[in-house]
Amino acid sequence: MDQNKLKRHHIMRSLILAGITALLAYLILSETLSHYLAPRLHMFSYVTLVILALLTIVSIRQIFVGSSVYDCDCEEQHKVPRTPIGSLLVYGLFVLPIVMGFVMPDKILGSDVAQKRGITLLSNDVRKLADVTANANVNANAEENVKQKAEGKEDAEQSVEPQPEATNQVAIPPVQATDDEQLRQRFSNEGFGDFYTDIAVFLHKQPVIELNDKVFLDGLTTMELYAKEFAGKELETMGFVYRQPDFTKQQFVVARFSVTCCTADSSVYGVLVEKEDANKWKKDSWVKVRGKLELRQVDGYDMLVLKASQVEAVSAPKDPYVYYSFESAPDS
Repeated sequence: MDQNKLKRHHIMRSLILAGITALLAYLILSETLSHYLAPRLHMFSYVTLVILALLTIVSIRQIFVGSSVYDCDCEEQHKVPRTPIGSLLVYGLFVLPIVMGFVMPDKILGSDVAQKRGITLLSNDVRKLADVTANANVNANAEENVKQKAEGKEDAEQSVEPQPEATNQVAIPPVQATDDEQLRQRFSNEGFGDFYTDIAVFLHKQPVIELNDKVFLDGLTTMELYAKEFAGKELETMGFVYRQPDFTKQQFVVARFSVTCCTADSSVYGVLVEKEDANKWKKDSWVKVRGKLELRQVDGYDMLVLKASQVEAVSAPKDPYVYYSFESAPDS
C-alpha cells in the first residue's frame, strides 16, 4: 500500500484512540462516570484509561516511523480498509459514539425507564428471603419439638434412678438488658441474620429514620422485613417522583435507581407516598419527603406506606443511584 495512504490510516486510528481516551478522562474528571458504571467498577476504568493512553502514544509513533514487522508479525492479516466507503464504515463505528459522548448531555435514569422496567415497592428478594426464613424456622421448630420429645422420654426413664443430693448453689441473676440489647433480641428472633438485625436496630433507634443514600436499599429491605416493627415510625428520605397511571392523585413513589454493574442492569426501588396535594409534584422532580409509616396488606404481604407531612423540592445528588452494601451495617 502507498505509504501516504497508510499514514492517513495511522492518523485516523490515533485520533480515534485519543478521542476514546479523552472521553473516558472527561467522565472521570467530571465525576459523571457513576451515571454509567457502579462505583465498584471505577477502578477498571482507571486501568483502562492508562492502557488507552499508552496505545494512543504507540499509534502516534507509527504516524512518524511507520509500521514494521516488529510491531505486528501477522503476515498482513490486519489489513486496513482498501476503499473510502470501507474506511467510512469502519472508522464511523468508532467516531460516532465518541462524538455522541461529548455532544449528548448526561441524562440520569427517570420515570420513563422505571415504567418500562417496573418499580419494586416490596422487592421480590425480600419476599423470597422472608419465605425462605419462614420455612427454615418451621423446619427448625419441628426438629426442636422432636428433640424435646426424645429428651423428655429419656428424662422420664432416668427419673426412676436415685437423685444425687442437692448442693447449695448461688443463682446467677439474669443480665439486665440495655435498650440496644432488647432491640437486638426483638429483631434477631425473626431469624433474618445479624446484618439485617444490626440495620434494624440502627434505624429503629433514630427518632426520625433518615433513609439516606448510604443506607437506602439496605434500610428499605430491612423495614420491609420488619414492617410491623417500623409501622408508626417517622421517616425522611429523598428521591425522584415516579407516578403510575393507576395511582390516585394523592399518591406517588419517591424512587431511586440501583445499578449493579452499569445502567443496563438498573432497577428502581421506592416508597409509596400519600399526601393530599401529591399531584402538584411533577414526575422526575427530586423531592425530600418526611412523614409517618403506615402498615398495609398487599397480596398477603405487609407493606409500608409513607403518609407524608412535608414534601420539599431538592436538587438531584451528584450520584443519583443507590447501591446495596451487604458488607456491614452503618455505625450506630
